[in-house]
Amino acid sequence: MRTIVLAALIAACGPKPDPRVPKLEKDLADAKAELDKEKKEADDLRKQDEDLRKDDAELKAKADEAKALEAKLAEAVGKAGEVTTADGAVRLELVDQILFPLGEADLTAQGKEVLAKVGEALKDVDKQVWVQGHTDDTPIVARKKTEPPPPPPAKPKKPAKGKKAAPEPAKPAEPPNDAVLAFVTNWELSAARALTVVHYLQDDAKLDPTRLAAVAFGQYRPVSKVKAKNRRIEIVLYPRAKISPK
Repeated sequence: MRTIVLAALIAACGPKPDPRVPKLEKDLADAKAELDKEKKEADDLRKQDEDLRKDDAELKAKADEAKALEAKLAEAVGKAGEVTTADGAVRLELVDQILFPLGEADLTAQGKEVLAKVGEALKDVDKQVWVQGHTDDTPIVARKKTEPPPPPPAKPKKPAKGKKAAPEPAKPAEPPNDAVLAFVTNWELSAARALTVVHYLQDDAKLDPTRLAAVAFGQYRPVSKVKAKNRRIEIVLYPRAKISPK
């Protein structure tokens, strides 16, 4: 009888739980969380790699485009200028002596020929075109007006006998010797030259004026101790800015 009661009690209570089960369950949950974390990190790395590959492809495409544009402009200007690429911008430096007479802002015949070739090369290029005027540090000197010499005064006629000689006419006042200041400083000269080039690119080369800008630097961005090299026009091509009215 006693044995039967003991067996019944054991059957009612069931087997004793294994104390290792909670720890194993926690270890399993931690392992799953770690696996999910590693999977997310792998996905992030894969996306970063794809983005880097895409960026590299875009940079290579831009570099190839800039190189092709540089070669195209170099062929257009020949020895009249120098083309370089830096920081994503293509820079065309033109010798001022070819474009303008010394101290003036009107294009020479040769300057028009060079700009015609530049304009043709830029027609199909989707870039901003900034024309930058530079001078050397030689001060602007006022030029004097050149007036024709006055005619010699007419000799007075001898008066008839018994008549008084007519008084000599008063000498005309000498014309004022005013200074001609087409450009007061190098700021004005560099601005006028940049605007002359912009007008040519718009009016003659038929470039879209929304792409154009004129910038004046005067004498304050020299590139050499040789003054002639500082007198220059730079045409800088930047990526097209998206400007919308507000």
